[in-house]
Amino acid sequence: MSKLLDYLNELDSNANLKSAHDKDPEGTMKGYGLSEDECNAMLSGDRKRVAKVMGVSDQEVEIMTIHVKQF
Repeated sequence: MSKLLDYLNELDSNANLKSAHDKDPEGTMKGYGLSEDECNAMLSGDRKRVAKVMGVSDQEVEIMTIHVKQF
């Protein structure tokens, strides 16, 4: 499982992490240990890019509830 997928799963179950992410997404992701590519994918809001970084198909990302910055 990718570190990014771990992060997204924990965002759904950890209110403190979710709160920190809402206040400072980039800092929280870096503090969690996500790579620069993973952080940039999340911040881009591009689900296909997130899927590629996680190593899953576009369809799998579409059915997930993910927390990406929306423009």
